[in-house]
Amino acid sequence: MDQTNKLFFDAAANGDISTVSAMVSKGADVNVVNGEGRSALMRSAKRGHENVVIFLLSHGANVNAKDVNGKTAIMGAAKKGRLDIVRRLTDLGADVNAADNKGRTALMRAAFLGQLNVVDYLIKKGANVNTQDEMGRSALMEACLAYKGEVINTLIENKADVNLQDKIGCTALMRASYSGYVELVTYLLDHGADKELLDHDGNKAIHYVREHSFAELKPLLK
Repeated sequence: MDQTNKLFFDAAANGDISTVSAMVSKGADVNVVNGEGRSALMRSAKRGHENVVIFLLSHGANVNAKDVNGKTAIMGAAKKGRLDIVRRLTDLGADVNAADNKGRTALMRAAFLGQLNVVDYLIKKGANVNTQDEMGRSALMEACLAYKGEVINTLIENKADVNLQDKIGCTALMRASYSGYVELVTYLLDHGADKELLDHDGNKAIHYVREHSFAELKPLLK
């Protein structure tokens, strides 16, 4: 990366729109990447520099470019809850179902961190609520692991499969049971979670319950 491109790249990451514009005028490549394959668009989108994002998109930035880990600009923006930027990216063709090298999508990232508005928007734009990553985890499983209640509700309302199993056969109910989330276990059961499902070791949800919450959860799961 030459000096012009480096100044451009760093300015984009820092939200310095005047330097970004000046360097592009001097020939900077809007799609230049660093050693990790990250572009200026990826960095500015994740950091919430909307004015830079708008400029880059209007000057031909590749909205679906991937870094060495397979991550795209929309993934970083979704993770950080940058709804306005997520909108701009999707308006210009960002793939809401793009997955990184581990199979993780923008929806999974937003769900785990409780970015409700982003989750809702991605679903409306066609994000697949039942995609599973390389470990078999879905957006609902991620939301249950982090106990993001509003996100969990939104996902289930939009047909997330409450009984999906990951690579070891674990379900959202099993995760909630292990964590001792009594209200969440009740909610999942009320929305079709199957307490009789077995993981690959033959365990049911009740077998995931730890001692501190066993008295409360046993009547629900037995």
